[in-house]
Amino acid sequence: MSPHGNHADVDQGGAKLPWLTSVLVGLAALSFVLAGPAPEFWVFDRAAIDQGEWWRLLSAHWVHSDAAHLAWNLGAFAVLGGLLEHSSRRGLLIGLLLGTLAVDLGVWFLLPGLDYYCGLSGVLNTLLVPVLYAAWRRTRHPVVSVTAFVAAIKLIVELGTQQAVLTHTAWPSVPEAHLAGAIAGVLAVAAGVSLRQVAE
Repeated sequence: MSPHGNHADVDQGGAKLPWLTSVLVGLAALSFVLAGPAPEFWVFDRAAIDQGEWWRLLSAHWVHSDAAHLAWNLGAFAVLGGLLEHSSRRGLLIGLLLGTLAVDLGVWFLLPGLDYYCGLSGVLNTLLVPVLYAAWRRTRHPVVSVTAFVAAIKLIVELGTQQAVLTHTAWPSVPEAHLAGAIAGVLAVAAGVSLRQVAE
């Protein structure tokens, strides 16, 4: 029996049980059930944000245009969020905050003609980068490198075609949001590596 008793599921690196990821998935699913697809009060609405409805910069990432959009995003978040939270709940929170900020800035300044936006896919690209980097550092397995390469090619193709490769949802895909999220993930990993090297 562990000397830590009920605390055996927690280590110094963070939570073993991804309760935060589970709660966020549950809340997003519940909001879809109760408010329906793309609820007007929560989506990114450029004109409304310009008038002071700042909460949309956060809520827009957790509402979805249809059931397929919801399923793809929450399925991916359950995996990526769970993996990150398993190592560090703080790391997951930082990733979510950085991704949200990067996507909001990208949509606001780089896509001034985009009036409406919703979904978690941009932020998911932020989370994907540290998950892949951690897996590569731990295993050096070629599957990790191939996965990263495929993800990069997918993003390039979507930017070129302005269409999602895997999904078809009620609202069109916004590849620039995915790019902004991925850049935030790369910067977060680079900053973490730099800080680790300084500490060592």
